[in-house]
Amino acid sequence: MDQVASILEERGPVLASIAVIVTSVFIASLLFGGNSGVNLPLVGGEYGNAEKRRKAFITNGLEFYKKGYEMFKSKAWRVTGLDGDRIVLPRHLLEEVRQLPDDIIDINKAFDVINEHKHLNMGDRKITEFLVHIIRGDLTRGLPRINSRLSAETKRTIHEILPPCEDWTPVVAYQTVLQIVAIVSGSIFIGSELCRSPDYIKSSIGYTLDFLDAVTKLKQWNKRWRWIGRYFTPEVDKLFEERKKAHNFLKPVIAQRRAAMKAGQEMPDDSLQWMLNKVDEYGLSDEALAETQLNLSMAAIHTTTLTVTLILYDLVVRPDIIEEVRKEIRSVLAANDGVMTSHALFEMKLLDSVMKESQRVNPGSLIRFQRMVAKDVTLSDGTHLPAGFMIETAHALTVQDPTVYENPEKFDARRFLNLRNGTTEDKLGYKNREQHQFVTVTKDFMHFGYGRHACPGRFFAANEIKLILARILVDYDIRMPDGLTERYANLKMGTDAFPDPTKEVLFKRVKTDA
Repeated sequence: MDQVASILEERGPVLASIAVIVTSVFIASLLFGGNSGVNLPLVGGEYGNAEKRRKAFITNGLEFYKKGYEMFKSKAWRVTGLDGDRIVLPRHLLEEVRQLPDDIIDINKAFDVINEHKHLNMGDRKITEFLVHIIRGDLTRGLPRINSRLSAETKRTIHEILPPCEDWTPVVAYQTVLQIVAIVSGSIFIGSELCRSPDYIKSSIGYTLDFLDAVTKLKQWNKRWRWIGRYFTPEVDKLFEERKKAHNFLKPVIAQRRAAMKAGQEMPDDSLQWMLNKVDEYGLSDEALAETQLNLSMAAIHTTTLTVTLILYDLVVRPDIIEEVRKEIRSVLAANDGVMTSHALFEMKLLDSVMKESQRVNPGSLIRFQRMVAKDVTLSDGTHLPAGFMIETAHALTVQDPTVYENPEKFDARRFLNLRNGTTEDKLGYKNREQHQFVTVTKDFMHFGYGRHACPGRFFAANEIKLILARILVDYDIRMPDGLTERYANLKMGTDAFPDPTKEVLFKRVKTDA
């Protein structure tokens, strides 16, 4: 009761100002239970009104998607999610929809809804545009130049973070990989010195978790009440506090860089400097620049960590595949003077296939290609998409569909290598076999999205993932703890799945000169 009294005392002015509005919103929520104006089949309608369907989605979302996917493979359909009704598009419409202009289907408005930008003071369009420009124009184009430095940093960091491992040593995979990725990414994001700063590591790792906690807790409120719920969600307050701390760490760094630039000193070759070189063109303040750096870390570090951990879990129960991949890596290194150049990484095609197959069997999020319909549009098959609706596609069910991939229930390490080599029938009939690469996005495999807004950082991520995996597999043997032979099961939350962050993998240093 004391806690409640404290909250009421703190939030008293806010409560007083919104009391009247609450009543009217409540009445409106009773009168208008959900989205209207669309004539598409609704999966889960048997649960009742919009609020009942929303609550059912929390526990039965995956089953709703499976049912809809099987019933309406060639037709759009609806499901009620945490943010209201969504329109789920079949695969054959995605090529047409991806070509629609942004003023008709809007990815930024979709992210505003998905990530609760309004309530979390995020989603500044200029910052997003600036960040995408830096990733595409500087980071991706600079990969051939920075890759040798990234490779050296990866080797150094792995050897620093992992124990000596002279004998079989248990290592908590996710936590260890998270530290490695934060430092290796940070060496390119903010420089090789600061990337090891405890303050940087804490903010780059912790801020994303705080953000996810805040979004998750807000989503527990009905969409109509989140503007109020924000004031009663401690996770939101924590996010704001951690954002301020991260900014306070970054702003002096930015000031020091500006002073060095003014003095004519030689500047580092990292993303912070690329941003400083161009920030005036976008009219952004140092506060906004700090936020851009924070967003870069948030977009990169945890997604890469999840991917590497999932791949390790898939490999560690397949020692025969480990040996094949290790043999390929050593062969490629021998042909490239022992250096993991961009060309060398491209030649690691079995490793690339393992990475993509791991994505296929562990798709993470069930849905992809989330967009907000900004203007009414009718598609060529007559499907009408009304403004105000979210659209998406059931990506995870597509990549596990036997009409798309042979024996989809099986982990086939060579699946995509064979498709690239042309030694396996391609059910999709791609004219260019290189579309089966890890970084390639298609309507049939959209782990990195699809269309002009596909993940711009996927090329950097692919390089980093390969560098980390290649270094681990060359320098260490890995195996499951004694008595365990089955792959660690993924944890599931709603329509998402992710690796268990508590599980151990045994590491032992390989005696090699590689």
